[in-house]
Amino acid sequence: MQASVAPLWVAQEQGFFAKYGIDPELIFVRTTSVHIAGLLSGHIDLSYGGGSGILPVAASGVDLRFIASFASRLTHLLITKPDIQKPKDLTGKRIGVVSIGGTQWITTKLGLENLGVDEQHDNVRLLAIGDQSVLRGALEGGNIEAAFFNGAIGEELRSKGFRILTDLYAANIKTLSSGVIVRKASLQKNPELTTNVLQALIEGLAFVKSPMHKSAVVKTLMDRLKINDSAVAEQGYRYLQRDLDITLYPPVEGLQNLQRFMKAYNPRVGEVKVTDLVDDSVIRTLSESGFVDKTFSSYRVQ
Repeated sequence: MQASVAPLWVAQEQGFFAKYGIDPELIFVRTTSVHIAGLLSGHIDLSYGGGSGILPVAASGVDLRFIASFASRLTHLLITKPDIQKPKDLTGKRIGVVSIGGTQWITTKLGLENLGVDEQHDNVRLLAIGDQSVLRGALEGGNIEAAFFNGAIGEELRSKGFRILTDLYAANIKTLSSGVIVRKASLQKNPELTTNVLQALIEGLAFVKSPMHKSAVVKTLMDRLKINDSAVAEQGYRYLQRDLDITLYPPVEGLQNLQRFMKAYNPRVGEVKVTDLVDDSVIRTLSESGFVDKTFSSYRVQ
């Protein structure tokens, strides 16, 4: 799990789902592909995750829609062993990813491109390891030399002597790393459910971003990410304030960046019209009704 899931955790812990008339079962899964499989099978009504999984199924004719975004730029930290001091030192090294083809895999691809590291020319091997907690264990255990992590886990690893080689936030690379995905048919059939879920998540986002609730959010990060050091969790909190996006509208440019890498492995992905994969109608309605501004204002979030 990643710290960017905090609005979902908070919506559950603070009773926001109940406030908006729903009682969801939250199922935490490790990879984007499992999220998407759950949506397609009908076992999951909405998915809170990244945008990479939506493109391959869209290429197969399945109608999924990205309806809200809570993180729209790359913000991961590249954490490496201490002896790796510059991008060129990654030559011949093993870099861990959550899964091949997933959102964090594309983050890694975009991050290496930004650093000028060519996966083939520099003999960099991407190894599918597992989620962020599993990646952390692999780095600590010496099974990989580097991986991209969220700020909270990245700071924990730095406190243990690992190096932050780069922070992708400064590169301002658009993506869709965290948001809500739903089947088009479900959106049309039950728009009230989707609206209620988004209301709870938006209030969860406002709670996370609010200075008034810092201590509660830090505790959530420590509990959910299994961080024992409160100082490390505070650093993760500061990254979270920077990284979470309150614009809410999914950026098409983010999907285009994902498409650029994925079509090399699945040519049909290149045929997808990415503008068709975004449906901001619910967010637009909530915004025009004044709900979004009122919620952020009540938590003193600007």
